[in-house]
Amino acid sequence: MEHIAPAYSRDASEASTSRVVVVNPILDDPRFQTLVRQRRAFSWALTALMLIVYFAFILTLAFSPDLLGRPIKEGLPATWGIPIGFGMFAVTFFLVAVYVFRANTAYDSAIIEIKHGGRK
Repeated sequence: MEHIAPAYSRDASEASTSRVVVVNPILDDPRFQTLVRQRRAFSWALTALMLIVYFAFILTLAFSPDLLGRPIKEGLPATWGIPIGFGMFAVTFFLVAVYVFRANTAYDSAIIEIKHGGRK
């Protein structure tokens, strides 16, 4: 598929010429567009989940620091903030692993199918 786009130049006499821009036909494939929408929605869902976790931690520190400052066991220096902070890292790694797994299975195979499968 070809589209004509105007060529821009400093000389006004050349302004009427056009150049041909070749567009990748995969970008116009409805299966590819559906895949892009699904991948974007999934990415935004994971991003929202991560932001909720981090903002909940920050807001807890800001408005109720005594919750995270309580000792896990009376007389010991370890507080609940330590395992909760570690849990945030664990959630981050888990969400990254979920995205990588989905990208390597569903998304990559769908892209290969679109590239080599032709239009239905």
